[in-house]
Amino acid sequence: MGNCAVVVHLIRHEKTKANVEGKYLGWTDESIVYQKADCLVPIRAKDVYGSDLKRCRETARLYFPDARYHPFFGLRELNFGDFEMKTYEDLKEDARYRRWIDDPGKATPPNGESFAEFEKRVLDCFRQIVAGSGEYVFVVHGGVIRLLLAALYQKQNFRELMVEHRKVYTLHWDDFRSMKGGEACNRLSVAPITVNGNL
Repeated sequence: MGNCAVVVHLIRHEKTKANVEGKYLGWTDESIVYQKADCLVPIRAKDVYGSDLKRCRETARLYFPDARYHPFFGLRELNFGDFEMKTYEDLKEDARYRRWIDDPGKATPPNGESFAEFEKRVLDCFRQIVAGSGEYVFVVHGGVIRLLLAALYQKQNFRELMVEHRKVYTLHWDDFRSMKGGEACNRLSVAPITVNGNL
């Protein structure tokens, strides 16, 4: 890595019960299913940044047991409001839900957060943390990673992106000035995380 380069690793938290059951999980503070396992993560970190919710804290402890964890409210998942902890089957007949999934940029979950609010919150927090050249590790939510990839990697469409558990999504910039100036990253790489245990 060059002296002025920026490398950002994005990791989705381990699955929770709600993830396994296909529920919308935003601000509900649910623990991960597997708390103990042998993990082979293809990067090392002294500091890890992420959401203040349990599932990210616990995943960071599982993947990087010796690192300091820095929690941020700004890196939380979207607030799904009245759709929280419900499945597609629960919501499919709800006209408000249909409007939202058809165009999440214009419709907002009742009592939830608009996409514009979510985007501003996450990007503002990300830019606060990544304030210079170096290597950064984030353990965050699927929606947060999708948003960051859409905003920072070739301006992709948020709705078309899929983000998996147990993968490291790494964004590379050759220098901090280009990143700060809003340029897309030079390249994206994806590497697996291997987890051994009673899984």
